[in-house]
Amino acid sequence: MKRLILGAFCLFFVASVSAQTEVELKINHKLGVEDFELDAVGTNNLGHEFKATRLEYYLTRITIVHDGGMETAVSDDVMALVRPEDEISTTIELGSFDVTSIESVKFHIGVYEPINNGDPSLFDASHPLAPKSPSMHWGWAAGYRFIAYEGFGGVDFSQNFQLHGLGNSNYFEVESDVWVETDGGTMVMSLNGDYAAGLNDIDLTAGTISHGETGDARKVLQNWRDVVFGLYTVGIDEDVPQLNWSVYPNPSNGDIVVNFENTTEINQVNIINPLGEIVKTTLVNDNKQMELRIPDSGIYFVSVLNAKGETIATERLIIK
Repeated sequence: MKRLILGAFCLFFVASVSAQTEVELKINHKLGVEDFELDAVGTNNLGHEFKATRLEYYLTRITIVHDGGMETAVSDDVMALVRPEDEISTTIELGSFDVTSIESVKFHIGVYEPINNGDPSLFDASHPLAPKSPSMHWGWAAGYRFIAYEGFGGVDFSQNFQLHGLGNSNYFEVESDVWVETDGGTMVMSLNGDYAAGLNDIDLTAGTISHGETGDARKVLQNWRDVVFGLYTVGIDEDVPQLNWSVYPNPSNGDIVVNFENTTEINQVNIINPLGEIVKTTLVNDNKQMELRIPDSGIYFVSVLNAKGETIATERLIIK
């Protein structure tokens, strides 16, 4: 995992620390529930499969929402050119702030005015806004490519798509709940970026080339604003029969009981955090009751799996 300093995503988890605490933003790069990587097969909401060959986007003007709704803006100097193709997650060091609990984060996709229409050559080569290869700057009038998303879809992945979203009118703000953990005294705000959702409602079967402020290029930016970022949610197939089971107490102080009417269909219980990570897994025996301990506060999902590894029931759980 690389740390980007300067250009140095309902659920929430509250972590208590002392004043003037270092804060970081960590984005986990996903393709659906899998880790993002180039040439991996993804599927958008239209059922169109694709393989990405390039993905880069700018993240600027970050705001921390904390302590019951207070908002603290991070310095405009803190920005990143996020390249999911390079790493599993991107961590951005935000600075030191007087916060005791964090509920959510706000940030923008793209580059703000008037910097967006400035001269890239004025920046040091290591700066996110300096000239890049392949280029992330469209021109003086239009400014930077806020997102560059390229790849192949269609039959046998024979159709090329290129989506370059830009334009001051498309400088959108994102707001997302976060999962907060303390790492060596630093508060790390984590969320997921689902880049398959970034191609929602875009026809990838015949190829699409869209560079600019309108059309599919704008739709990609709207997707980044509306559906790409957030925490893990669990859906259950409506065709799967529901089981007679329960999790209690809920909320809990960490000690829970999972109770089953019978165990004939149940093989395993997983405890999953809001990032989609399995924090505890337990095989089910013939007992109709299972006692589990979850030491850390937060919101979790208790998922029941059958012998095929399929999730057949899920319960939301709060640990105080």
